[in-house]
Amino acid sequence: MFSRSLLIICILMFALTAALVDADSLINVPLNPNLSDFNRETYRFVYRLLNKRVLPGIRRGSLPLTRKQVAAYLLEVHRKQENGEISLSKIDQERLNALLAFYSEAGTQIPPRGRPHVMTMAGQKAGQDYRFSFDLRASQRVITHLVDNISEEQPVEGNMFVTTIYPHLYGQVGDEFAFTTDIAHRFVYGEIFEDLFPDETKIRQLEGELKNRTAINGYMKFDLPWFELQLGQETLQWGPGYHDSLLISQNPLAMDMIKLQATYDPVTFTAFTAILEDMAENINDKYISGHRIEGYFWDRFGFGLSEVVVYGNRFEPGYLNPVNIYLINEQPISRADGRVPGSGDNVLMSVDTRIRPINNFEIYGELMVDDGNPAANFKHWDTKFGILGGIYLTDPFGIADTDFHAEYAFINQYAYTHVNPVNVYKHFTTPIGHQIGSDADNLWLQLRRRWTDKLETVFGYELERHGTGNIDKEHPPDAPKDDVWTPLSGITQSEHRLSIGANWVVIGRYSIYAEWARVWRQNLGNRPGVHENANEIEAKFLTRIPW
Repeated sequence: MFSRSLLIICILMFALTAALVDADSLINVPLNPNLSDFNRETYRFVYRLLNKRVLPGIRRGSLPLTRKQVAAYLLEVHRKQENGEISLSKIDQERLNALLAFYSEAGTQIPPRGRPHVMTMAGQKAGQDYRFSFDLRASQRVITHLVDNISEEQPVEGNMFVTTIYPHLYGQVGDEFAFTTDIAHRFVYGEIFEDLFPDETKIRQLEGELKNRTAINGYMKFDLPWFELQLGQETLQWGPGYHDSLLISQNPLAMDMIKLQATYDPVTFTAFTAILEDMAENINDKYISGHRIEGYFWDRFGFGLSEVVVYGNRFEPGYLNPVNIYLINEQPISRADGRVPGSGDNVLMSVDTRIRPINNFEIYGELMVDDGNPAANFKHWDTKFGILGGIYLTDPFGIADTDFHAEYAFINQYAYTHVNPVNVYKHFTTPIGHQIGSDADNLWLQLRRRWTDKLETVFGYELERHGTGNIDKEHPPDAPKDDVWTPLSGITQSEHRLSIGANWVVIGRYSIYAEWARVWRQNLGNRPGVHENANEIEAKFLTRIPW
């Protein structure tokens, strides 16, 4: 309790003593599509413009982007289009116009389509302009699971329904301060065959056949002379992957954090310290600190270097230093060695790159090292690592308004695990890194084709395999010292997923998503001979209130 209070006091003192300067909209474009609206379309369109090289290099590997940045990118493309420097397809032009209107208040000055807010308060006080806004959205989602073949057990099938309301309160005072509180409150009912929101808040007093799940992102942002300061709950993503990332991903629930970020073109630096949570009863103090530097050069080559440390049972001010090197400083800072011999805190590093040799074609990769010495003994059990690589093509083979992704990730047997349970690389029950966790790999292919500015079809294939290891299964203490790690150890569970979907999106108003997937699962629960074939159908309707 004392350590958390100390962190909060440090944050408040930093915020209250900081001098503020001019800025535009500081609010981030959220990463979690289950918490917000039209952010997925925003990021996909920015990625597309970047890959077509109508945008200069941006820090795509250090997300989220701010609304100010997105507005600036859109305006730059609009200016180039008006000046005849670039030529966009008719559909891309219409999408650009829709997003310019959606981000009007972030600086595009393009009139929004319809009424943008339920309520807005704007004016001037003490010489400072202010604007406070309240938005309300609602969605209905249905997931149907139909099993046509399973061995050794009774299938779970039926319809699960999720009704969600999304209140959003945010604002800005002058050019120097902004805040946001974005909530998703869900009502889950029907045949609940899978908990899609395992770490979200459960309001048990209201639960019966109807389950309640709630998630929230809420923070304040200040623009300081040398960097931005953010205080509160937020989700980060580091790395070049489009499907997922190895070191910091958007999968966990938002963390309570203090974050510093500065851009000195062409380099962006990010540092943060956050409070982690764990479901184990004996883990009450758990933290993560990290920093990342990313550069983008010649509009074709991006490079990032990241480092994080997870520690617990005490708070370490030494890790707050944004310019230290954890790999070097962990040994003198850590006091865990005295409690768990040979343990220490959990330091992970990653290096990533993305190269665009020609327009419309990107190659990217990431290497994550958790522990051990790969150069000395690659197969030793304590050599914990993950690799990720992929390609991204826009308008492949001259087919306009098309995007193709191929991405593969592998994480070996003991990566993300730790001999000290408090240092396991997760927040609540979810890995902080790639969603597949330890002892697993994943292949993801996706082809997107946009037929109009509103209608898009999606074809996908995904293969995910898991060995018997998992993030909570550390190396056995009685195993041989020269033990080796095994790729996809033991009986391998696998899932093949072939999907076809369609999206109809009117940016700023409503969206409709529908998808059918054929799924083949083998060795369920790493049990030999237990297989399942199923059809999964999902549909979701989301609308802003009012239009």
